[in-house]
Amino acid sequence: MLRCSVRLTLVGAVALVAGVAAQQPEFPITAQWLAAQWLATPDAPREQRDEAVKELLEKPAEGFDWLAKAREAAAPEPPRRKAIDALITATVIDYVRRQRQSGITFAGQYQPLRRLQPFVGETLFGLLLDTPPWFPHTHRVRLVRPLRDLHAQAPSEERLAQVAKLADSSVEPEELRRALACMLWQWGDRTLAQQRVDALRREAADGAVEDRLRILLDLAALQYELLDYRAAAATHRSVQALADASKVGLKPIDFYASACAHALVGDVERGIAALERCAALQGAADVDPSRKQPRSLWENDPEIEPLRRDPRYAAIFARAFPPAPR
Repeated sequence: MLRCSVRLTLVGAVALVAGVAAQQPEFPITAQWLAAQWLATPDAPREQRDEAVKELLEKPAEGFDWLAKAREAAAPEPPRRKAIDALITATVIDYVRRQRQSGITFAGQYQPLRRLQPFVGETLFGLLLDTPPWFPHTHRVRLVRPLRDLHAQAPSEERLAQVAKLADSSVEPEELRRALACMLWQWGDRTLAQQRVDALRREAADGAVEDRLRILLDLAALQYELLDYRAAAATHRSVQALADASKVGLKPIDFYASACAHALVGDVERGIAALERCAALQGAADVDPSRKQPRSLWENDPEIEPLRRDPRYAAIFARAFPPAPR
């Protein structure tokens, strides 16, 4: 009886996958088959599910589209819907992990997940606000950027209140509270984030130059997280002016962040100038390699795309990443 049940479940899952495949024939058959196997036996080893997730994320946009169609097709059958929901959840969590590991951050980075709305938004809110035992609490901060892309506008009043309570809790990690304050700012509740901005401005007014520079750089990073790119660019200019006047050196990332902020507001000249200073440090033999930016960031970061289109960029890039000596 059990063998017969499993066989019938597999047939049903393959039929579901075949129906979706007919709508999306270009999606890799390997991903479809692995997904069908796992949907047929959701109690199978985790490795089997992970292999399906890996294949689905070979082409994320197509994978999310396939999952969305599979979920729609499974709607009349609760057991199968539960299985596809589990597969979607695992795929989304791994997608978020991969995006963080890329080292690149930009607004709209998680928009491909919108194909799975509203399910994915509710799932991420659940992981954030009612975290299950299997999801690490330290990973909750990873959910904030995706939620901001999925919910450009404020969610329900209930959700808003839950996020505000979490952001204002002194027992929560600082990194999470800051990220949530930025999300609340985006949704129209600027209280907590404004308190942080005001505090950093007060701290940056006095003290040793090194301390003031550190605080101003933190302020610029916060303004960037708030998507207030004009304010972030202005703060970066203040940082560079103070550092130059005091003859204090900055790190490559400081100039790169300035280049991003200026590119985002359309100030290509200042963006190129900051990138040139970053390149000088990137290519310098006496700068600690651990402080240098990876080549892939310069090549793939969409925020500096306006600078990559500038005729001067090729020479700047060559200076930042000179050929290895033979």
